[in-house]
Amino acid sequence: MTKDCKEAKKWLNRSYHKSKQLASDQRMLEVLLNLLGSGVGNYQNDGTGATDRDASRSRHEDTLIDYSERKAKVEAEEKALASELTKTRNVIDQLEDPDHKAVAIDRYINHLQWNDIAKLEHVSRAQAFRIHDKMLEKMVPILRYEGYI
Repeated sequence: MTKDCKEAKKWLNRSYHKSKQLASDQRMLEVLLNLLGSGVGNYQNDGTGATDRDASRSRHEDTLIDYSERKAKVEAEEKALASELTKTRNVIDQLEDPDHKAVAIDRYINHLQWNDIAKLEHVSRAQAFRIHDKMLEKMVPILRYEGYI
């Protein structure tokens, strides 16, 4: 793989870690939402059978605040990721070969693993890599023209 192809691959793959982080943050939101919407009051018990409703309300309010802050963060991450994926898709759409497009979309938009790409494209894993390498060669001039590398 040439240096230019490595640069193209790096540019195409730039949203992968953002996507993973977003998925993790979305799972955290689900956990917080489940805590908020459980419908059952969780009260601390000091062992005597008495419950501390004020402390429980305070924890619930803290959870609401945490949820609101994380929700705003996730929405900003989603917007930023969508923007990056749109740029990536616009570049991929300039490829002429449908096999190159399919592999590029599966890998760099959908973030699929190589075994899954090979199955979806009905090729061997080695053939998926060969298609990918050829796609990167075709991608270099497109990315140069667009000013991304």
